Amino acid sequence: MVTEMITPLITGFMLCFSLNCVVGAQNTYLFRQGIRNEYVYILASFCILSDFILIIAGVYGMSLIVNQFYIDLFLILSAICLFIYGIIRLKNILVSSYGSNEEVYLQKNFRRTMLTMVIFTLLNPHVYLDTVILIGSASLQYSNNERIYYIFGATIASVIFFYGIAIISKLFVAFSKNIVLLKVIDFIMGIILFIIAAMMIRASSFL
Repeated sequence: MVTEMITPLITGFMLCFSLNCVVGAQNTYLFRQGIRNEYVYILASFCILSDFILIIAGVYGMSLIVNQFYIDLFLILSAICLFIYGIIRLKNILVSSYGSNEEVYLQKNFRRTMLTMVIFTLLNPHVYLDTVILIGSASLQYSNNERIYYIFGATIASVIFFYGIAIISKLFVAFSKNIVLLKVIDFIMGIILFIIAAMMIRASSFL
């Protein structure tokens, strides 16, 4: 009985945590908002909730099956969105007024912040690949009862990972007015977005 509970729980935890431990737009943006002290715990909670829903969808086979055309269309549109946001991030670095008015630059906008995180989370094919397909496929080795522990383990990993980023990033709040640091983060984020966008386009069959 203990083995039936522990094995799927540990498997779900290790798999989910290892898949999350990849530098990407979602994680970088969460860290960035933590440094800026902008809704970081709300954003982390959204990431965890999204993971939980997608993990359940993958484990219980509720993922949508669409033809190749719609998959390619999704990849291209997502790539365009991420590419545009990457340009915005890099453009901000080059603006001469960047940081000249710290209160304006650090002004909080909840709606815009949440919308950006939704884009990075739900318009990222890798999110679906990791949670729905990979985590979902790995659960096939377990019975229905064991899958509950599997989902629980994966969810625990998601909670630890995203809240961990939130907590660590909050330690850097003292640097929230360090314009050089903010520029470096925006630059790294812009490059990551370009790389992810290029990978999406390359993964489509349009090219």
